[in-house]
Amino acid sequence: MDAHEAHRQHDNDQPARKGRRVAYVVVELRGATAHFQATDDPDRTFRTGAADLAGQLGIDVSELLGRPCTCWVEPTEYGVIRSGFTLA
Repeated sequence: MDAHEAHRQHDNDQPARKGRRVAYVVVELRGATAHFQATDDPDRTFRTGAADLAGQLGIDVSELLGRPCTCWVEPTEYGVIRSGFTLA
């Protein structure tokens, strides 16, 4: 197997993604920002736009606080990308 083949999935020949789905809970709303923590690491808090997060989850901003959700966390060369938020 060469390096090119090692980075491809076997079933649909799409590039393999390095990452995992992580469970979070929204712990604070501060202005237009939602703060959320990984359920397995409550010492680290992340933030994103509250309206954007609510839109991805298909709920109203007023329903975010305390809401569990998951997202795809993928390390990149320049940091971490969190995408694909869904309700847990």
